[in-house]
Amino acid sequence: MVPHDRPLRRLAYTLALLCLPATAFVIWVDTGHPGGVGSEALSAPAWQDLGAGLPYVAAAAILATRLPRHPMTWLLMATGLSAYAVGVGSAYATLSLAGHGGHLPLTSAAIWAGGRIGPVINLSQLALLLYFPDGRLPGRRWRWPAGLALVAAVYVVGVLFTVPWRLLDPGGAVPEALRPDPFALPLPDAYWVSTKGFPLIFVSVYGFVLATFVRRFFGADAEKRAQLRWMLLAGCVLFALILGDRIAPPGLVYGLVSYLASMAVVAVAVLIAVSRYRLYDVDILLGRTLLYGLLTVLVVGVDITVFVSVGAFLDDPVAAVAGAGVVAVLYGPLRLRVQRGVNRVLTGRGEPYDLIAALAVRLEESTDPRELLREVARVVGRSFRASYVKVEVDGGQSAAWGEPADSALDLPFAYRGVHIGRLLIAPRPGTRLGDADQRLLADLVRQAAAAVRNTALTEELQAGRERLVTGIAEERRRLRRDLHDGLGPALAAAGLKAEAARNLAARDPARAGRILDELRGDLTGALADLRRAVHDLRPPVLDQYGLATALRRQAEAFDGPRLRVAVEAGETGDLPAAVEEAVYRIAGEALSNVVRHAAASECVLRLEVTGDTVALDVADDGAGLADGTGYGVGLIGMRERAAELGGELTVASGASGTTVRARIPRRRNDMEGTR
Repeated sequence: MVPHDRPLRRLAYTLALLCLPATAFVIWVDTGHPGGVGSEALSAPAWQDLGAGLPYVAAAAILATRLPRHPMTWLLMATGLSAYAVGVGSAYATLSLAGHGGHLPLTSAAIWAGGRIGPVINLSQLALLLYFPDGRLPGRRWRWPAGLALVAAVYVVGVLFTVPWRLLDPGGAVPEALRPDPFALPLPDAYWVSTKGFPLIFVSVYGFVLATFVRRFFGADAEKRAQLRWMLLAGCVLFALILGDRIAPPGLVYGLVSYLASMAVVAVAVLIAVSRYRLYDVDILLGRTLLYGLLTVLVVGVDITVFVSVGAFLDDPVAAVAGAGVVAVLYGPLRLRVQRGVNRVLTGRGEPYDLIAALAVRLEESTDPRELLREVARVVGRSFRASYVKVEVDGGQSAAWGEPADSALDLPFAYRGVHIGRLLIAPRPGTRLGDADQRLLADLVRQAAAAVRNTALTEELQAGRERLVTGIAEERRRLRRDLHDGLGPALAAAGLKAEAARNLAARDPARAGRILDELRGDLTGALADLRRAVHDLRPPVLDQYGLATALRRQAEAFDGPRLRVAVEAGETGDLPAAVEEAVYRIAGEALSNVVRHAAASECVLRLEVTGDTVALDVADDGAGLADGTGYGVGLIGMRERAAELGGELTVASGASGTTVRARIPRRRNDMEGTR
């Protein structure tokens, strides 16, 4: 707390505390003299003025705790103290006139306060609403109109201060000697009679205040608009109270309740808007108030219209039934349309179900992931009337709607617990996204994330199938080329040599023997080529010995004086051929990388089959991989082999060595490996 604020804070507390004995005094007087003195100018009962002023004084005292210098604090206090002055003055005048014959000191001053200060309450309220919520006008050009409006209001108050008491209290309940006319002007009665319409000036000034409020609301930023919504809510409640007062049966009780509630709602709205508006979401309250307020007006209007129209031809009971029937039929559509309109005004969007349904239709019509992202951005942007929306997914794909903004709300989204992207949204100027909006956005984003992810998975599956088909075709082409260009000519040459040896066998046995020796060498080479081709299709060692033994034999080829390779592999059971081949080739490539890049002295190859997963780890104690080192075709190939079978491969490298981890599902696959 700022030390310089203490005097202001103490003053606010002192004024609020003084209102406590004043309240007790007024209640005591009203209890003893419930009828008052019969004067039209003095309030009876006086406690209703205190009931109107108490919320303002209490709100001012609470606001002074944190904001003793805020203009709203003292405008609230001025409004509340004005009401207290009227109530205390009326009570004291009643006590003096009804209980002591008017002989108490300051009776005339009390009569003047009780009968003439009332308009000051309206003046304080006007200033309060005009400068709400920050104590400033919307702009400099509003200074002259605001000044003229306040001057007009002050003029009305001045007229009520200077009008002769005999015109305010024509019944003569106050003795002439006690009539308070310290400021009365010696003007003709005709002039004072003409001023009876001056209170209408207050109405026009309230219209100007409404114009400033509208200007503030549509020109305010998100923070200030959140404050103004509280006063908008108070205005809706005031309208409902005024409407209820007009249609309710005559009686003092409802009138008092309506008056006190109308005074309290403004004070509470100012208090919350200035100090605590961030803690509460007013959109729900305001939306419901506007919804049912407009529905009430429309329903009453429809009912009256039907009643008057039908009543011209039928009896009143029939007309009433007809009006009720029309209202019952129209209530549902009216409520739906009004609800949508209220949502559009307050939040910039329609009903949550409508948004989700609209997005679902868009997603069903789109199959391209980029088009899906564009639809998500478009639907969110238009539904929330945002100035900018951008949807990004991991992998580089993104789509934007609107013009880029400096600041935007960042909402990450996930699919089945895995982060797959984020949504950036910048609300339109002067608005903010409340908690309900953010929850709705989260639901929309989750729905879109599932669609985007499923479409991406479909594309990945299609791409995988294309790679598989392409790999099979390339493998067949390579095999055909090897057989045609290598094995084919070798066998053709072998046939020619065999024919030559047969022809020379009788004439030149020695030469025929040399040709047969060459033929043996050619056939041995052709057999080696054939074995290599078969090995490329699938290592024969897997079928001969099984995966565990095949890995041990493979590791023996890398084991030597400089690198010790240990294999830890148990029984693998019956694994699909594609899984065995993928594990075998990944292990071979990983061991090859250890020899080429790791400069390691020891390497451990572990194979473990648990449940539905085949786990392969190749760990060395080398120096680790520098950035980019070893991440070439070999690593890409290992990852592709694991991914083709629905698995994954990761590499962890550090100062203590490098570990290649492959995890492949142990499900049967009808497709054999293609590498």
